[in-house]
Amino acid sequence: MRRAKILATLGPTSNTESIITAMISAGVNAVRINMSHGTREEHSAVIDAARSAAQKLGVPLSILVDLSGPKIRIRSLEGGHPINLKAGDLITITTRDIIGNAEAVSTNFAELPESVRPGSTILLDDGALELRVENVSGQDVVCRVIVGGELKERKGINLPNTTLPIPSMTEKDHRDLEWAIAKNVDYIALSFVRTAEDCRAVKQLIKSLNRREIGRALLVAKIEKAEAIENLDEIIAESDGVMVARGDLGVETSVELVPVYQKRIISKAITSDKFVITATQMLQSMIESPYPTRAEASDVANAVWDGTDAVMLSAETASGKYPVEAVRTMARIIDAAETIKAAEIRRPVKLSQPPSGRTSQALCKAATYAAKEVMTEKVAVFTESGLMARRLSSFRSGLQTFGLTTSIDAYNQLALIWGVQPFVHETAWSTREMLKIGEKVLLEAQVVEKGETLVMMAGRLSGLGLSSSVIIWTIGEDIPKR
Repeated sequence: MRRAKILATLGPTSNTESIITAMISAGVNAVRINMSHGTREEHSAVIDAARSAAQKLGVPLSILVDLSGPKIRIRSLEGGHPINLKAGDLITITTRDIIGNAEAVSTNFAELPESVRPGSTILLDDGALELRVENVSGQDVVCRVIVGGELKERKGINLPNTTLPIPSMTEKDHRDLEWAIAKNVDYIALSFVRTAEDCRAVKQLIKSLNRREIGRALLVAKIEKAEAIENLDEIIAESDGVMVARGDLGVETSVELVPVYQKRIISKAITSDKFVITATQMLQSMIESPYPTRAEASDVANAVWDGTDAVMLSAETASGKYPVEAVRTMARIIDAAETIKAAEIRRPVKLSQPPSGRTSQALCKAATYAAKEVMTEKVAVFTESGLMARRLSSFRSGLQTFGLTTSIDAYNQLALIWGVQPFVHETAWSTREMLKIGEKVLLEAQVVEKGETLVMMAGRLSGLGLSSSVIIWTIGEDIPKR
């Protein structure tokens, strides 16, 4: 069983049910809907196609909606044609509503003149072009081109080391969030996170909009700003999980620091019982080529060894020529990386933490040590919302974890979580009945055999004696060993 999961972005080259089916068959566990492109109607159709594909294949699938955030962009250019910026040239970025040309371009960021000063750096197109502010006059910011190149319309603007007076959520994001919750998606990714308060506000919105009987959509804080690195501990505490958004993070800070930040973010997230996604340019060359570079293969493997829950494909599957091949390649790289056991690379940090006083930590530690003592690598977790399965996953013990739930929502949501293989089971009315139902589900899935011993544990289960406990269970027997 593959422990690290694959999150694939859906787009023009992967938005049909047939392609999505092929991608799931190749190894996709979750799909991302990027709200920066397309309409809600288009995205609704894609989500429906993805759910249908997973249901027909009989597998769980997580849906993640990535909110656009207040992306600062260049507006339109004359005739839609790119312009060529040469080093040493002057170009004006203005908040006036103009059609851009080689002398001046317009931006959607009305506060730009107040946010920069002479000497400030402005980066365009994910850092491919660099400008330095010469002077500011009214609505115009006159810049010197430091690193030139081709600039296409509607490309992004980054202002590194600049505090921007704009919220993390735009009006569009609010409408998109309401739509996403109505579509019953599993995860909401928040862009432009700078402080813990950004996460608190959006998590409260998710709770107020929630329609699920058990659980809710989980909040993913995208770490892509220098301010987010400064406030990392507080952001992790207020979010349900984080994304290492390496594209903007490399532009907003510096490219050589991205690997350092990646390891730090992953480690801190796991230590705090939060899931983590590693994203951006993982198999970038496969947008055009059917094969990755050796460096890309090493990049994916290192993210797996760092302990990430999921690795993400962006343009590789959204608009690339080889979406299914990209997924298949990523799956093979993960499989190869996981031939090296986690314990050979690093000691699971959760087992060396001081006592926390928390019941969930006691249960997870007990399950981990129990599995080692009875020499099994399998543990089944009965969980209503999926929370206990996520808690056990954060131990990165290498155990093959079966998440058993009566909730189809938890079943799909757990598909993204490291090391968890989710199953849905019917409702049980007693502890013994639940154990037998769980045993039947696992036998039918052919993940256990009669006479095999494994650990079974449970979080808070309403009205059942198995709640908050760990037992040793031999398949086919009637009496558990507590």
